[in-house]
Formats: sequence, structure tokens, C-alpha cells
Amino acid sequence: MRTSRLNRFELRRLGRRPVWQRWLVVAGCLAVAVVAVLPVVTGRTTARWYQLRAAEVTVRAAQQSDAESWAPDALKIAQHALRLGQVEHRHQETRFILLRDFARAEVLLRDAEIKGHRATEQSLDKRRDARSATREHLARATESVSRTAAFGQAMHLGRTDRSLLQQSKIGLAEARLLFERGEYVLASRRAIIAANQAELVSDRAVRVAARYSDTNLVRQWRTWIDETVAVSRRSGRTAIVVNKEKHTLTLFVGGRSVRSYAAELGYNTAGNKSRSGDGATPEGRYRITSKKPVGQSTYHMALLLDYPNAEDRRRFERERRAGRIGRNVSMGGLIEIHGDGGRGKDWTKGCVALTNSEIEDLFARVDIGTPVTIVGGDGNGGTFTHLVDMHRNGASTGLD
Repeated sequence: MRTSRLNRFELRRLGRRPVWQRWLVVAGCLAVAVVAVLPVVTGRTTARWYQLRAAEVTVRAAQQSDAESWAPDALKIAQHALRLGQVEHRHQETRFILLRDFARAEVLLRDAEIKGHRATEQSLDKRRDARSATREHLARATESVSRTAAFGQAMHLGRTDRSLLQQSKIGLAEARLLFERGEYVLASRRAIIAANQAELVSDRAVRVAARYSDTNLVRQWRTWIDETVAVSRRSGRTAIVVNKEKHTLTLFVGGRSVRSYAAELGYNTAGNKSRSGDGATPEGRYRITSKKPVGQSTYHMALLLDYPNAEDRRRFERERRAGRIGRNVSMGGLIEIHGDGGRGKDWTKGCVALTNSEIEDLFARVDIGTPVTIVGGDGNGGTFTHLVDMHRNGASTGLD
């Protein structure tokens, strides 16, 4: 009996542990609990829904800003960063809650948001720059087409140049439509092509019209005018001066200008007549050789000039010897001052046209033998001089 009690006592004594051991166990349990709960308390296990949404919205905004066109590389970088963040975020969602850690996903998503903003900024900046550049190209094209159209209104353009001018006008209209749609790259390209086409035409036109600014030629024309007026003054008789650039026919009596008429000329206004069929009004000093009343002229009434005169023939032969005129080409003739004018454009084959009332008035004032001097200009400005100056200065004519 005693032995049994002793065994029970010993067992109870042996089953007791020291206090420090018990505290050690409690501390261990607490440590495990803290380690398990700490991620939850610190928020590491909390999904970053707000950050995920912000990154997705930012990258989507970059796409909507047309970054795919204006900042494609930046957009790809942002999209890649977003995918990395989404994958990491989804990976943490699938883990046991106490093992989740969304810290890396948060870093990746913030990086995607930053890169999304950067893609949007680059897109907007490049779009803004492209818009500004396109405005400049449109301005250049508008001025170029405007200047060339002014040449087309003032002088004869060949078939190729007329076609190019029309193409440039269409191209400019297309560029403006593309600009309104926000397609700045295409708009710029179309505007540049339109400007180049127009400038090609105007450059050729300027080479023709530049003769009206030629110092020696203007001096010659001025001399012809002065001598014609002087003859009228000495004789007290009538004389006529036709200024092609200003489209005027001026009647002098006794050296004084008594009347000026609006003149319409050959359709090739800027050139000097060199051969039959070139559509140019000749430049030189002529005389009236015949007066054709109503019924004897195709164009109401007419004053026939002595073109070609001796000087015209000498010039024609020089051009032929130089090879600039073919052997089978003739000089032409039958240059008149006639009626049926008032059409508002140069349309004759080389004659000078007045309205019927004006040719009747002039017809009554002049006689056979009246000197008629036809000049390109007088050195005091005019249509071609103005256009050449505008072209050289790169200024707009104000036409559209």
C-alpha cells in the first residue's frame, strides 16, 4: 500500500515542469501566433484592388490617347508592366491567406501606373508637336497654292502646269480634311506634296514673268513709250500705247493722254510673240495699216497693224538660226485692235480686244498710219512685277 502511494507521488513530482519551461512554451506559442497574424495585421495579405484598378485605368487612358500611334514603345512598356503586376497580384490571390504577400504586386502595379502616365504624356506631346508642324505645312501649302493660282489667273499656263496646279488645290483640300480628323502625319505629307506641286508651277511661271522685271527690257519699253509720246507731241497727232502688264490701251493726242481703255490680250499674256499660234501679243512699234468697219471684221470693228514688221522679221530669223524656232514654223500675222472685248480675261490669239463701244470710240479718233506701240510694261509695277516680287519674297497673294 505504501509502495503504491510512493509511486503515485513520484509520478506527480516527475510530471511537474519548472516554471521557466512552461513560460518558454507559452512564449513559443505566442511567437508562432504573432508570426502568423503579422502579415494580416500589416496588410501584406490584403489584395491591392485599388492599385490594380488605377494601373489598368492609366494604361487604358494611354491607349485612348492614341499612344499606339504616337508613343508605341512607351505604350508597350506600360502594357508589359501592367501584365507583370496583374500576374503577380493573381498569384498572391491563389495562395493561402496567411502566406499571401501583395507587396511586390503593389510595386509592379505602381510602376505600371507611372509608365502609363508617361506613355500618355509622350503621346500628347508628340500629337501636339505633329499638330503644330502640320499647321506650318498647311500654311506653306496655302501660300504656295495661292501664289500659283494668282499666276494661273494672270497668265497662260501649259497643260502640264494647269494639271499640277489643280492637283495641288485638291491636295491642299485633302490635307485640310485630314487635319480636321486629327490625322496629322497624313495631312502633313499631303500638304507638303501640294506645296511642292504648286511651287514647281510657280517657279516655271516666274521664269516667264521675270522678263517684266528685267532692267534692260524695261528700259527699252520705257524708251519706246517716250519716243511714241514725243512723236505725238511734235506732230500734234494721235498715238497709241498698249501696256500688256497693266492691260491698258492709252490714246495720246499732241503728246497728252486723252483716254485709257481696258485691253484684253492674247491668252499667252506674259510672253512676246515669236511664232504663229503661240497666243502671245507682239511687243514693238507698229502702225495702223487698215481700218475695218462693222461688217468687215470678225470682231465688230478692227484696226489692222503692220505685224510682222522689219524688226520682228530680224528677231525671228535670229531665233531660227539659234535653233529655238523650227524650220517649218511661220511668224504669223493679222494682229489687230478689235472689238468683242469685255470678257474679263485674256482670250485672243495675239490681238488687242476692246469692248464694242470702246473700239467704236477709238476707231473714230485714229487714222491709217497712227503709231501703235505695244510694251510689256513701263517699270512702274503691274501684275507680273507684283507676282514675281511676291514669289521671291515668299509672301501670300491673299488668294485662296
